[in-house]
Amino acid sequence: MGPVFSRLPALAGVIVAAAVLAACSSHSARIDDATSPAVTEPPPTVPAGPLKAGDIMRILSGNSFRYTRDGNRTGTTTFNSDGTFSYQEDGKGEGTGIWQASDGSLCEAFNPTSFLPRGTRTECSPFKQTAQGSYSAGGALFEAM
Repeated sequence: MGPVFSRLPALAGVIVAAAVLAACSSHSARIDDATSPAVTEPPPTVPAGPLKAGDIMRILSGNSFRYTRDGNRTGTTTFNSDGTFSYQEDGKGEGTGIWQASDGSLCEAFNPTSFLPRGTRTECSPFKQTAQGSYSAGGALFEAM
């Protein structure tokens, strides 16, 4: 037999040993992954200080919120990107109005309805984030839907 054939059994043994080691190492990696503690991201922080008008517009434009006003009036509202809003107040009905963001404030005016016959003039209230997905403006608390 030539030199290549005399080394064939040893070469086959090395290949089998390498395959066994590779299988063991990938198996142990899966066990380590399963037993390692889960890494959790820290919760998002609430911005400090007044929000800029652009930030308020990005938060509100095209989004709907569940609101509580003055502690007992509840409903839903949608802030449209064209500066209008619509709302449904529980136990009262539907309404519309206009809104505008300014640095640190949300300005709103409510159109007349059967339960608000004169509507309201534009009033601006400090707008701030109170928690992730929750905001306050004056006596209203808005929670993202």
